[in-house]
Amino acid sequence: MERQTMWVDVARCTGCGTCVEVCPVGAMALIDGKARVDEETCTGCGVCVDVCPEDAIQPVVRGELVPVPERLAPQVYQPSPLAKAAGAAVVATSVGLLAQAGRALARAAGRWLTRPSAGAGSPATRASSAPESGGAAGQGGRGRRVRRRRRGG
Repeated sequence: MERQTMWVDVARCTGCGTCVEVCPVGAMALIDGKARVDEETCTGCGVCVDVCPEDAIQPVVRGELVPVPERLAPQVYQPSPLAKAAGAAVVATSVGLLAQAGRALARAAGRWLTRPSAGAGSPATRASSAPESGGAAGQGGRGRRVRRRRRGG
């Protein structure tokens, strides 16, 4: 069985000497006011770890280094020549279809804007037709109403 080694964190150690007093084999010593471990003498019993008030002494954990598998760089998508040609064909077809749709929309809007109004009494008809004579025919669709009023109905 492998013996455990102790490690002293000198930044945390206050140099109180408690670990030196309790070490059964004398592996702990105060050097320059800090605790030090003689690794040749230390048996790894852990008594010093238990009594240190600052938790400055810790057992050294030994482990096995396991190599990490190498990560492959992500592959960058490279389209094939066929995909490039197909993409260009789709773009050209789309542009042609958009042009045809635009022309059809312009024709439909032009027809809608230039068509005659549907109702004889619509505001567009009344505004555009000025009374040419005092008769019912020149009053832009109001002739029937005038006649009905004259008839009493």
